[in-house]
Amino acid sequence: MLTVGYRWSGVAKAGILAMLPPLAAGYAAYAVLDDGPLISTPFLVAFVFVALVFVPLFLRAVVRALRGAPLLTISEDGVTLHSARVGLPWSNVAEVRVERRPGRAELLVFVPVDAGQVETAHRGTARWFARSGSSRVGGPIFVRADQLTLPLEEVLAAVRRSTSAPVRHRELLRNGPPGH
Repeated sequence: MLTVGYRWSGVAKAGILAMLPPLAAGYAAYAVLDDGPLISTPFLVAFVFVALVFVPLFLRAVVRALRGAPLLTISEDGVTLHSARVGLPWSNVAEVRVERRPGRAELLVFVPVDAGQVETAHRGTARWFARSGSSRVGGPIFVRADQLTLPLEEVLAAVRRSTSAPVRHRELLRNGPPGH
């Protein structure tokens, strides 16, 4: 079994992005309250929604990192992304991808054989995260390599010891979703 923690530099980068929506929501609220244009109201609603979804995820990651909680566990049974409470048994892993996109950190993605099975196995936020990840990057479990405390090659070696699913490296020439 391999347990991988959070790398502070990766959490800090995510934190900067996570703090932008609340700042934008505050600015939009100021514009609305200051009799700004009506277009500010939809922006306010959108930014508040984004802030309510992403800021708590970031804060959870910070608290987990401070406590020394694991980010990712690779065991003989499967892989678990603890921050999202999503697990995937090896029997449902079609492939493991390392995606490289221009200007972004490498992304480790566990692609399921049956994404619907993953969604039905989870409830609440974990189900939402699994569904969102599958549609955005191709898998319910994904993590940026710069967030891992161990080098990516060590993590991939543990994956190869645990499953016969192929490990593929994929260069994406643009920043859109995979396969589009």
